[in-house]
Amino acid sequence: MVNSLLAILLVINSSRGSHFVFHYPKVPQRRDEIEQIRRESDLDEEFGDDLLENDVITWPYGPTDDFDNRSFRSRFEEDNEEYDFNSKKQANNNTGNDEVERNEMNQLFGFETRILADIFCPKHKGLTKFQLSIDDLTFVGQPVFLKTKVDTKKRGGDRDLRKRIDDNDNNIDLDNNEELQGQLSDAQNEEMSAQMSPNTASDITSSTHSMQQHLHVTFFHLVFVLEPPELELCRQVDDIYENIITKLTAALRYEQLRCDYVGKEAELILSLRENSGASSLDELMEITLEKSSLARTIRKVYDAISNECAAHILINDYIDLSLQIPPLVPTINTHGNDIIGHEYAHYPVIAPYHTLLLLEDPEEILKNMPLDANPTLVQLVQILTPTQRLADLCTLLDCSLAQIFRLAAHLIYWRKAKIIDVIGVRNLYVVSPTAEMNSLPTYIEYFKQHFPALDLVKILDSFSVPKPQVNAIKEHRTMYLEAITYLLRNDLVVQLHAYILVMVPRYIKMGINRTEYEDKLRNSGDSEFNSSLMDDNAIISPIEKASEAERDWLNNFVANHPKETVSLFERLIKYFNGKHHVDEILFRESLKPRDLSKIITLFSKDQYIIVLC
Repeated sequence: MVNSLLAILLVINSSRGSHFVFHYPKVPQRRDEIEQIRRESDLDEEFGDDLLENDVITWPYGPTDDFDNRSFRSRFEEDNEEYDFNSKKQANNNTGNDEVERNEMNQLFGFETRILADIFCPKHKGLTKFQLSIDDLTFVGQPVFLKTKVDTKKRGGDRDLRKRIDDNDNNIDLDNNEELQGQLSDAQNEEMSAQMSPNTASDITSSTHSMQQHLHVTFFHLVFVLEPPELELCRQVDDIYENIITKLTAALRYEQLRCDYVGKEAELILSLRENSGASSLDELMEITLEKSSLARTIRKVYDAISNECAAHILINDYIDLSLQIPPLVPTINTHGNDIIGHEYAHYPVIAPYHTLLLLEDPEEILKNMPLDANPTLVQLVQILTPTQRLADLCTLLDCSLAQIFRLAAHLIYWRKAKIIDVIGVRNLYVVSPTAEMNSLPTYIEYFKQHFPALDLVKILDSFSVPKPQVNAIKEHRTMYLEAITYLLRNDLVVQLHAYILVMVPRYIKMGINRTEYEDKLRNSGDSEFNSSLMDDNAIISPIEKASEAERDWLNNFVANHPKETVSLFERLIKYFNGKHHVDEILFRESLKPRDLSKIITLFSKDQYIIVLC
């Protein structure tokens, strides 16, 4: 979503017509424009400004007949002139030219803002989702239609006139009905003139004129402008509509109905545009963001989505709202090939043997929590350490494991924590394939300050081979665990898990004896059949689906062993299918590692495989 959201627009419809109220950022840039600026910057660095300005270029590979005399810089400037409001010439033009400023203020993406205001004010009041695509731009929003609120406690013709407005709220277009507005104004003036003294009537007439100028908002629309890749259009539109637009619009609608918040803010922004005396768009944007809380809210939402983080906003100092597009989306494995794989590859599955790793300092997380936050959640953040299992926190917090899971899911969803296994010196860690090695100098400096006895480069080098580091860090165990916590938090390392797969002879898997199997290999003329039987072992079927031959083969391993061994074997054999790692098996069956090793040693080396992933 970083490169897809271009801008957020606010459009309203009122008693004075449709208005394009506000947009952020000041000058939205499309992807091709950003790429054009990047290419120009690269050329500046490669050739130098003097070379571009003087247009002195020697071409070493033949004549330059195909090139005209224009400079590289002029080519880029002319390429960017498709949208006058965004050209580099105008961006750098500080002469205060009124026409240029007016064009920049009244145009967006090459369209007049008054045209956009009309487009984004649909007449169909049953519309719940607005989506419009123009070229590569997609406009998404949720229009909000409001009933006109008019005081009906008047006498005579004024009462009848207001009743007509209320009764026909869905049918009368107040924006274009000048006669109706004029009658309403005349009725107000006549009634007040008859009841007040001359001086008072004069004051009230002036006040009435001010009332008439007030925006009676009948509609508002917060529009998000996207430029997603074609194949991601539907997904990105759905994501931003369901997670951002509907929630933010609902909060604004509530405040509008409660205290006319959107109407007052829109009137303020439009007034600043007319009367602020700003000499440039930059100055006008600065004044608007300083004076309007709604403008600041729109900016905060835009910045959060663009940086793929959560936006915590307080609308009108009344509604506390948190918005984000969740980074993890649950998917279904449609291939059925899930024998070997990380169980959290798509959406995290919380288990009792897991723990949570906070991605920020606990004090920072608590500071950003609302005042009415769940007390148990506050306690969880305060006591959480990556060396305690979630199952162990139930007694400390005096709550159920299900409640712990819900609180953990809340922290994960809002990117305050992530699921990991309990950190230990016997765990296997390797360098993450997604590690940001460009920031390695920063991490090295952090290690020197906080873990002076450890060398980050040596630690990462030791992780190139998956093996426990018990002996290597015996003297600095506590510091080592803190360092691993830091590396996991910054995605520099990941933990490896051991998965056990039992391999059964292929002739057992096929339900035949060894002699028949060898005869098939010798007599079969089908090369494809022979190649499929080259490997004499195959992964055993799930125990509930195993054939009688497979069950008999398994039972032979414990035929002459004590009853306790047979019982333990029957408990554990269902886990030897590559779907459950060793830590999970030990937790689920409340075993010690040596108990599991006792069962594994029943098999020979060619009858089981341990996979690390």
